[in-house]
Amino acid sequence: MSVEVSDAEEEILVYAEFEDSVNIEKYRAVHVLGVDEQNPIIQMDDTFFTGKYENALGTYMFFEEDPEPKTDDPLFDKLPEKNLKYVCKTRKYLNMEHAYITPKEGHSLQNQKQEPQDDIEAVNFKSLQEAIDNFKNLFESDEAKDKAKS
Repeated sequence: MSVEVSDAEEEILVYAEFEDSVNIEKYRAVHVLGVDEQNPIIQMDDTFFTGKYENALGTYMFFEEDPEPKTDDPLFDKLPEKNLKYVCKTRKYLNMEHAYITPKEGHSLQNQKQEPQDDIEAVNFKSLQEAIDNFKNLFESDEAKDKAKS
């Protein structure tokens, strides 16, 4: 019995239209969550967009640059500077709206208590044995203080 393992990835092309003017080049990280669900989410750095699929007026076609353009008659046909080749088409697009994230009720940042951070000084020991002895003395003195309080 043999099981085939494949590392193949599925590529999905989606036409996303944003309500706001979005320059995708300025974002360092773009994540798409739930692209195959009813309401996908796109996260660009710390900015979130929610969307829904809608029917397009017509057909959206996807093209990519053709690195090796061909011509039927190289003598008379002049190739343009940028050549494109057809990839696929779609009749749906993803309409994205800016999403504003708000904290849950009762979880205000002002209500959360932050523990004070103690500034701990760095301690240097000449040997491992010196460090062990030092911590033993501290531990024993803390135990003695606790017994005195009770």
